[in-house]
Amino acid sequence: GRTDRKTLEKKQRELMELQQNEGYSPLSGCLPLLIQLPIIIILYSIIQNPITYLAGITDTAVIDALRAGLDMANATQYQLLDAVKASTGSIAGVSGEALEAIRSLDLSLFNSINLSATPSLQTLANLSKDTWLLFIPVLTFASSFLSMKLSRKFMANPAAAVATEDMQKSNIIMDIMMPAMSLFIAFSVPAAIGVYWVFQSMLGIAQQFALAKLMPLPTYTPEEIRAMQKAEKERQAAAIAAAKQRRAQYALDDDDEEDVNIPVIRSHFDNDDDEPAAPAPKTQNQSKKKKK
Repeated sequence: GRTDRKTLEKKQRELMELQQNEGYSPLSGCLPLLIQLPIIIILYSIIQNPITYLAGITDTAVIDALRAGLDMANATQYQLLDAVKASTGSIAGVSGEALEAIRSLDLSLFNSINLSATPSLQTLANLSKDTWLLFIPVLTFASSFLSMKLSRKFMANPAAAVATEDMQKSNIIMDIMMPAMSLFIAFSVPAAIGVYWVFQSMLGIAQQFALAKLMPLPTYTPEEIRAMQKAEKERQAAAIAAAKQRRAQYALDDDDEEDVNIPVIRSHFDNDDDEPAAPAPKTQNQSKKKKK
């Protein structure tokens, strides 16, 4: 429970020595994220630019010609794709082969759900085929929530059984906030991103099941959990009592404080009529003159 600088430095030093002796790296948990990050960036770029990557039209001049010919200066590639499929004639500056490749590009799932569209609650009003896209954000939230719950369950340790009330509240907030962020983002990006997150969460759940079977953690009976909870409460009470005792050692006693006599230090420069100034100390030269 000590929080002074020397104790914290010693604690950090011993923790680093323990990690070195056991061959543990604090950054090892970031390795899966570093592997996933390039995949997510590439996937997002491909989904945002289907004409460039899926239709094989890499020339930006063709994209600019489509925007000019369809009078859609600020249109995204999804909007250009829908406009080209809706048009029947040729577009100036774009070859017939390129138009045919764009028109034949199919981004739908089961020939009914367009994964290039962004899920929106407005589709509930007309009950169009894009209404099915609303299930993707819901599945994103549910799969993310389930993945976090199962991860905490399968990878639990004895400390989880004796978690304090604040830790339990923090875990509940994390279990809700992270899936809620995924739900919000799923309503802002094409549905294909949400489908990717759903499959990612499902693979994460399968990974947790596999780890739980291959490397099972020890289980505890209700009596053992209650014993650990009791020991944790006793430890917290002892820590609070020790902290109070340390504060009491450094606290000033009010009775002793009244008995402290603080002397008044004055100099020969003070001009106080009530209390004469103390005489200036005699120098060595003045003492010699008096002797003479």
